[in-house]
Amino acid sequence: MRLFGSIITFSPIVVLTIMPSLAECQELVINKHDVDKIFGLNLAEWNAQAKQFQHPLGWEVRISPPLDTGIIAAAFDPKSGMGLSLQPLIRDGKSPPDMLIVSNLFPPGMFRFSDQMKGEMEAATKADLGPAYSVHISFGRTPSPAPGFDNIDIIITQTRR
Repeated sequence: MRLFGSIITFSPIVVLTIMPSLAECQELVINKHDVDKIFGLNLAEWNAQAKQFQHPLGWEVRISPPLDTGIIAAAFDPKSGMGLSLQPLIRDGKSPPDMLIVSNLFPPGMFRFSDQMKGEMEAATKADLGPAYSVHISFGRTPSPAPGFDNIDIIITQTRR
């Protein structure tokens, strides 16, 4: 998996674009083809992909210790204070993920999150992914490490199997 510019890729998979401004942030894109591929991986396949995670622009890469639900792959840019993580929730070793969480991390106060922004982001992501997926966007704050992060979490589940 590699990160190129602001586009995250798993092997040939384009997953998400992180935009640096609020207006552009509302244009987060998740590609249906890529989400389909991730939802087709079992625990061993995901963990193998996650261990290949790298960022060509020098973002610091962190891979979580193995978790029962799948490794968390993350990248952080120490210059901008921005980060990204991908976390599938896999029930057992043989099944595909029940959920995929894509978290975008920003320095505290970088954006003012609103219900309108959330609704626009959810609508755009649902339109991109189609009826096979349910999408929920949440905004939050992660206090650690200091000074913490504001985060946008894109939570994706399949509506049918």
